Amino acid sequence: MVSMTKKFIALCMALAFALLTPMAVLAEVPRNRILPESYVYNHFGAGVFYPVPAPLPYRFVRSVYAHDIDEDMDPLMHVTEIEYHNGQFFITNGATLVVTDDDFNLVTILEGVTVDGQWQAFTTLNGVFITNDGHVYVAEPAAERVIHFDENLELVRILGRPEGMPITEDATYRPIKVAVDNHGRIYIIAEGIFEGIVELNPDGTFNRYFGVVEVRPTAWQQLVRRFQTPAQRIRTRLWLPLNFSNLTVDSAGFVFATLSDPGTDVPVKRLNFHGENILRRPHADHVVGDMVFNPIGIGIPAGPSMITKVQVTDFGVYYIFDSNRNRVFAYDQDGHNLFAFGGTGTREGTTANVTGMTLAGDRLVFADRGNRSIEVFERTEYGHLVMAAAERHFRHDYMGAAAHWQEVLRLNPFFNYAFLGVGIALYRQGYHEEAMEYFQLGQDVEFFSMAFHQVRADGMYRHFNTVMTVLTVLVVAYIVYKIIRRILKRQGRQKQRSRGV
Repeated sequence: MVSMTKKFIALCMALAFALLTPMAVLAEVPRNRILPESYVYNHFGAGVFYPVPAPLPYRFVRSVYAHDIDEDMDPLMHVTEIEYHNGQFFITNGATLVVTDDDFNLVTILEGVTVDGQWQAFTTLNGVFITNDGHVYVAEPAAERVIHFDENLELVRILGRPEGMPITEDATYRPIKVAVDNHGRIYIIAEGIFEGIVELNPDGTFNRYFGVVEVRPTAWQQLVRRFQTPAQRIRTRLWLPLNFSNLTVDSAGFVFATLSDPGTDVPVKRLNFHGENILRRPHADHVVGDMVFNPIGIGIPAGPSMITKVQVTDFGVYYIFDSNRNRVFAYDQDGHNLFAFGGTGTREGTTANVTGMTLAGDRLVFADRGNRSIEVFERTEYGHLVMAAAERHFRHDYMGAAAHWQEVLRLNPFFNYAFLGVGIALYRQGYHEEAMEYFQLGQDVEFFSMAFHQVRADGMYRHFNTVMTVLTVLVVAYIVYKIIRRILKRQGRQKQRSRGV
């Protein structure tokens, strides 16, 4: 009994040492040198995902503050959005639209517009979007309008409350985010509009509500409703649809939109012309954002990811931002997780309250209201390889993608999708046996089964002539055998008859 007690005490001391030692080590590391987390999700069986550490895809470069842009500029305490186009950044900060060059040197600051010869100062601005031809659209919620500038930042038009929009006159119309597709159609997210994204025709007139998200009450909600009084039912008669939080348009003209509600399993959608979600998912149980998290907690972010930002490259890779844990997740066109990184804080390489995110070449740039700054990250070698592989795959250059995936595996041998990427390239080139090995390493049952069936089919095809020749010989031999046997039997009967005679 005494020995068991000693073993138990020793075990407790060992566990305490193991838990306290890393904390002591981390305490000696300067705060500005603690790197943000970087990982990727691997898939293993139905509904099983687990995070695996990975090299950083982006590294912190610099923090840009208001005085770095212009000495007289107001602090970035009200920054709401940032977009990049053709070597310039467009930043909405309170009641101003700030435009800088590629290195964040001030180009101009817009504080209002002249409408019909009368100066109108901006109220607080929010979303900003730049079209391919350089036209700028800015959402101004309090003024219930979207302002359209040309490529020279000259006023083109004011898009107020859309004509023909089916809402009551006393209902507020507060556009917070805006995007424009390749055909000039304008998409607006407005506060309090739960019917969907407001779609305007190119001339600014209302067309329809787009991509409405239907909410189906759960079995528990339906059961509770059965026991409610009539007054309670009136107060809860509607389960309002989820509202969108951000949107953009990809190179093919499809709308990417995010839902910030943490209860939905599809917080980002790619909407076609009919408003249907066509975003690909590699598995039926696959979701975006963190798939492993603390359901409860004190002093730490708990619950699923809350997706509030989305950006898309011209080769199908989309970035989303999780405001719950201040992390970025990237996915390829088929929905495979390429990387995840980030962290919450005020130290270098982390963010506090991101209100805007944009892609600027090889840089990923955040508007961080919490730190009153613009946070700039650039791709690492690892990030370059992953993105190059995804782009080659998108361009159908599968062997080129495989070469990059091999380099990725050199830096991160625990990345299952890299094995899958090599396997897909080999599979499409007809090397099915070699592809099977990589699919097995990537733990992908579906692709492994496809390759296995092809290997069997290839084997049958390769040996078809031999098999058919052997079968033909056997059939002919059997027929000959039957004929000879029949002849011999006939001759035997004839001999018996001759002897009887």
